Amino acid sequence: MSRISVLDGETVMKIAAGEVIERPASVVKELIENAIDACSKRVIVEVVNGGKDFIRVSDDGKGIPAEDVELAFVRHATSKIRRIEDLSSLRTLGFRGEALPSIAAVSTVEMRTRHESESFGTYLRVESAVVKEKRRISRGIGTTVDVKRIFYNMPARKKTLKSRIVEFRHILNVFTRLALIHPDVKFELFHDGKLVASTLGNGKMLDAIVSLFGIGVGRNLIEVKSESKYRIFGFISKPSHTYSTKNFMFMFVNNRYVRSEMMENAVRMAYGTLIPKNKYPFAIISLEIHPKDVDVNVHPRKEEVRFRNERDVAHSIREAVSKALKSAELMPEVEEFRSDASSSSRQTRPAEEVSGEEAGSSGAAAFRASEIDKLNISLFPLYQILDSYIIAQSDDGDIIIIDQHAAAERINYERLLEKYSEGKQSLLKPIIPNLSPYQLQLLSENEDLLREMGFDLEKFGDDSYIIRAIPAVLSDFIEKLREREEESVPGGEISGVIERILNESDRSERFHALLSTAACVSSVKAGEKLSYEEMRAIVEALMKTKMPFACPHGRPTMIRLSRHELERRFKRR
Repeated sequence: MSRISVLDGETVMKIAAGEVIERPASVVKELIENAIDACSKRVIVEVVNGGKDFIRVSDDGKGIPAEDVELAFVRHATSKIRRIEDLSSLRTLGFRGEALPSIAAVSTVEMRTRHESESFGTYLRVESAVVKEKRRISRGIGTTVDVKRIFYNMPARKKTLKSRIVEFRHILNVFTRLALIHPDVKFELFHDGKLVASTLGNGKMLDAIVSLFGIGVGRNLIEVKSESKYRIFGFISKPSHTYSTKNFMFMFVNNRYVRSEMMENAVRMAYGTLIPKNKYPFAIISLEIHPKDVDVNVHPRKEEVRFRNERDVAHSIREAVSKALKSAELMPEVEEFRSDASSSSRQTRPAEEVSGEEAGSSGAAAFRASEIDKLNISLFPLYQILDSYIIAQSDDGDIIIIDQHAAAERINYERLLEKYSEGKQSLLKPIIPNLSPYQLQLLSENEDLLREMGFDLEKFGDDSYIIRAIPAVLSDFIEKLREREEESVPGGEISGVIERILNESDRSERFHALLSTAACVSSVKAGEKLSYEEMRAIVEALMKTKMPFACPHGRPTMIRLSRHELERRFKRR
């Protein structure tokens, strides 16, 4: 049996460094954060071969005094804190004194720096955490750090590095996050000698977003600003511009990028039914909170935080985003005409189908959710095309195209929301749905939950249940099923409804699934021919809803073709 022994210093240093320095992007992150903490106004990042061969970060910050340059490479030597209590008032990005020692432990580092109080600079070369050379040099105020041969002394870790393209993508992600939250710093990123990304450094977050993601994204953003219990600011995308992943959701706490599912969920919940369930907005949310109310010392790379009052923070973010959405322009518009062949061949698609790269190419909307009383869709004339869409006109001469089913769903959903009661309705003829094995298992595990929601059910044989009562809100739904005699179809709608409800993770989502299902079944369908009176009733009711621009599932209820755009297409402008 092996005896316990104390590890030598080099081994300890490499193990600790491996927790902080995962890949070249980790080096870039630590060096940029050091530059920001040094009050830099310009940061230049240069990498070669995805950072695997060479990384250089230059800044115009305060620099490091000559007597402190060697000390900066000693583990846990820091200028940010003096004792553990200082963490409760921490405002800097770094504080552990681990970044430079960890980088130097797994690479060759050359530093050139000059402090603002000195007339000369200092050069230092460190290999495997050992100082090899130190001398005076002539240079301007600021610091330049070169990192070469990363993981040259850790062959196993070096073999885990990915391709040049993949490693650079990680570097670009790190660069983007830091540039977004520090718009007052001018950032530049070079890869293999080519400028890849840069920001203006003028202090405007929107300009930083446009520099990094393009004008297409920028023109479809809504500003978020709240000064209540916490300061919350940033930008979110309009509901018509969404993505299939969370990759475009950036959460920051006291200017530090964090991975926070709680914050992401708060943003997503604020959109509610404005976007489809499987879609995510572009979002940059910056939360400023007193350091004593958040613990940043819970992750080796400081990418996770723990809040003292998580529920309060989530509520504040949700309220801030909701407020921004309520005062924003939300109606999608038919894409603007462009003379180039590629754009003229593209077709207008439902906004939620627009990919992340295309998001933002549509024109701005015309109406604000907070001014819905000014929507002013004329009730005459109204036309129906394809037995699915209502064509109307606004008082400004714009053409409004309304999806009759999506609009009816929104109307019925809000009506059900207003009159919802937790009562249940007994069925004169009980329902015995045929259940798949999965549905049977799901139902048997959640009998109590369904009873709480208003279902009265009991086991019927070995492979089914009998339902004797349903939530009152589903009465119209059951009537529709009875009319079509589908209540006993294997895997039919009633079992499907129960499955959708039980697959939701929390009470509010199950409640939404219940109401949206009931609203869908009782709504006019695509393909149904409508009379003028029926079209008018839909348009009038839609204008009275609180959120008329999307159905409960997040699909748009209407799009607009502006008079200006129409005249352009016919070459009248």
